[in-house]
Amino acid sequence: MTWRSVFALLIAGALAVPAAVSATQLSPVDELLAKNLEAKGGAKVRDLQSMKQVSSMSMQGMTATMTVYSKRPNRLRQEVTFGGQTVTSGFDGVTPWIVNPMTGSNRPIAVTGPQADMLREQGDFDGPLVDYKAKGYTVELVGLETIGDRKLNHIRMTSATRQVVHLYLDAATNLEAKRVTEVETTKLEQELSDYRPIGGVMVPFSIRLMVNGVPQSEMKVQTVELNLPMDEAIFRMPKGL
Repeated sequence: MTWRSVFALLIAGALAVPAAVSATQLSPVDELLAKNLEAKGGAKVRDLQSMKQVSSMSMQGMTATMTVYSKRPNRLRQEVTFGGQTVTSGFDGVTPWIVNPMTGSNRPIAVTGPQADMLREQGDFDGPLVDYKAKGYTVELVGLETIGDRKLNHIRMTSATRQVVHLYLDAATNLEAKRVTEVETTKLEQELSDYRPIGGVMVPFSIRLMVNGVPQSEMKVQTVELNLPMDEAIFRMPKGL
């Protein structure tokens, strides 16, 4: 989840602020991030400890079921079942891993490179927008853009590993409408819509994925459960099978 305290970002430089300017005044990009957090549920987002989502997916003429377990601060487990087989990936806070029987083996593999970076990012329970400086991100407000009939605030984020993510916040709702991740020469685009309140937290129930502009899959969330007890073991890489 999307995605701790954006209001404290200027404390370190407060003494350098002229007396006529409030020490709590936020930059334009930090104002947007504060509005985004509030739109998603504010304090209720911070109170979340875990989430389980079950979704149906359609991709390249096939249907699949995706189950995602996430737990604060950075635990992740994803299970995608289609064609009678389940591809499982996860992150326990240390090791990103995958078990992919589609390769002909059920052997767990520790993931490296860009795929590992993506699993680490997805495992961040609050998402990169919250407490971004402590997480090593630099953030730039690109500006207001019009896409179709919607006005979106474009934010560019660069991680410590130089992975670039473009976030587009709906100017009317302040919720994320689109996310574009650059992985080497590939652009992964997610369009998020149909937000619904679950326990006071706004969750996108429709996510469309495109790769380099070509539609790949569409996900429809079926169920969302909050604050379930989750054993740490489910996030660890299984022992060799």
